[in-house]
Amino acid sequence: MRKFVIFLVALCSFGYFNAFGQKGYRIEVKIDGLTEGELLLGYHFGEKKYVKDTAKVNSNGIAIFEGDTLLPGGIYLVILPEKNYFEVLVDKNQQFSAFTKKDNLLENLEFKNSSINKGFIDYQRFMIEMQKQSKELSEQLKEALSDSVKSEEIRQKMNALNDKVMAYWDDIESKYKGTLLASIIRAMRNVDVPKHNIPPDSPKHDSLVWAHNYNFYRHHYFDNIDFSDARLLRTPILESKINSYFDRVLLPLPDSIIPAAFDLIEKARANKEMFQYVLSTLTNKFQTSDRMGMDGVFVAIAEKYYLAGQAWWADQKLIDKIAERVKAIKPNIIGNIAPDLWLPNPNSKYFRLSDINAKITVVYFWDPECSHCKKETPKLKTVYEKFKDKGFEVYAVYTQGDQPKWMEYIEKNQLPWINVWDPTRSSNFRNLYDIYATPVIYVLDKNKKILAKRISVETLEKILAEELNK
Repeated sequence: MRKFVIFLVALCSFGYFNAFGQKGYRIEVKIDGLTEGELLLGYHFGEKKYVKDTAKVNSNGIAIFEGDTLLPGGIYLVILPEKNYFEVLVDKNQQFSAFTKKDNLLENLEFKNSSINKGFIDYQRFMIEMQKQSKELSEQLKEALSDSVKSEEIRQKMNALNDKVMAYWDDIESKYKGTLLASIIRAMRNVDVPKHNIPPDSPKHDSLVWAHNYNFYRHHYFDNIDFSDARLLRTPILESKINSYFDRVLLPLPDSIIPAAFDLIEKARANKEMFQYVLSTLTNKFQTSDRMGMDGVFVAIAEKYYLAGQAWWADQKLIDKIAERVKAIKPNIIGNIAPDLWLPNPNSKYFRLSDINAKITVVYFWDPECSHCKKETPKLKTVYEKFKDKGFEVYAVYTQGDQPKWMEYIEKNQLPWINVWDPTRSSNFRNLYDIYATPVIYVLDKNKKILAKRISVETLEKILAEELNK
């Protein structure tokens, strides 16, 4: 029995329209075993769920959701007081009834005056049975790995099961053509990669096959998504596809992800609501990503769309906020030459970052009073001692202004690298390197190009081992 957390959030920026010519919606729900309380009508929006309507349950277990305007199409949820729920499709016909029992919602669910919901519930029951059979075959295959004949028999059964599912999906698409159900089934399908003609004895055969498959997925992954169909926004399918594409299909490099993001956003122009959703989702995804270098993707998207006036829904406050983040991130994007610094050590001798002659330079922003710095600084010292003779240097920038405490820590812990600070607060290092917390590590190559940033000392050690042993 499924559960979910209710998000009482309104998506005020999206405009919904009565597109089907009906006066409004009326969804009558009867649940045997439930004689009081309140039902909620929720809906998916990407991977989140929101509440649209509420209805009181009368003594006969009946609740009626109704409104004067049509609901936007999508997968909706009828949510019981215990927060378990069942799903219904809301499409063109929004005058229908649902019947079930409290203790077995899915097993007993029936619909009146809604053929696509009958098809939808049949599909769910079919897939539950197919998943059960698939799990059983997978367990059998694990037990039969040492028996090649039996293993092959099981694999053939698994292929047959997959063919059965594909045939069922084909039948749904044909039978319910033009409906939300057909659109959902098509959107869930993976694209079929065409066969390659790479000879098996080719040098680097496996790599060539991988490249063939990757390039096809790169350009065709969303072929089964109809971006003109805004109903797909109110399902969990599209956001799941987007996350899978950027997190698992594409190479995790800004040079690969930026053009792919632009391509997807342009596809979404087929529908204004879809365009707003895709652009907003990708902007947020890469602005908040923990994956190194993805802030560069955020900058590229923000400059091309938000700061160029293409995000018509964004007010000036949001535009200003995005512009501020772009200004903070852009100087220190991976691949850029690091902003130069000219700062003094405790004895007032100045050191210029660009003058450091090293294969790898780490710019380390820290504060001896910072609890996390107290853990990371000794680790960094150990790594420094290990690699200092191989062309490694650390340019450690103290971010605060208490010189005695800083010097005391340096002397007590014998920090052997270049220790500098900004007593006059004139270098602008916080803005140039987007320093809002400590510690922060930037890794620069011999030309002071940024190789990595905001990484742990453990990750730094791996980078040094690879770069300095080339």
